[in-house]
Amino acid sequence: MLNLSLVRHAKSDWNNFTGDDMSRPISSKGERRTQKILNFLENKEKELIFEEIFCSPSRRTKETLKIFLNKISNVPEVFYLDDLYHSSGKDIFDTVILNAKKTKVLVVSHEPLLSSSLENFFYGSKNKYYLNAVEKYTTSAFFNVSFSCKEWFEIKKSISKINYFIKPKDL
Repeated sequence: MLNLSLVRHAKSDWNNFTGDDMSRPISSKGERRTQKILNFLENKEKELIFEEIFCSPSRRTKETLKIFLNKISNVPEVFYLDDLYHSSGKDIFDTVILNAKKTKVLVVSHEPLLSSSLENFFYGSKNKYYLNAVEKYTTSAFFNVSFSCKEWFEIKKSISKINYFIKPKDL
């Protein structure tokens, strides 16, 4: 069984925006919202474990990841991938298929890459979590899906189970 979690970076601090999108920090409101998500995850899981993490190289995704790393029970491998920031033509599922080696993976990325990747992969699904995620993938929102297979190249919609999608305002 493979498990994939997708989180959008925390809310940005536009007051400290210098025109360089890559260097935009997160706001204190974003930190609080991300903490709400982590509290939800800690209550849902006995231990918060990710074996491998793929993160956009932007400052706001790195700062969001740092909040997660403070709560994760293990020490996962972390990789910073340009494909999770730039429009490379690869969606998140392509990136995971090409790079993931472990069974429990977290991706920290941006919109519209998150919702468009979900829309491409789960096209036509009537799952309420999927529909909410493609409608509005807010900052700090968290999506989780499992796949009944052993290798990432085997993942497909027909062997997936969307477990949940949670936004900070839902908590």
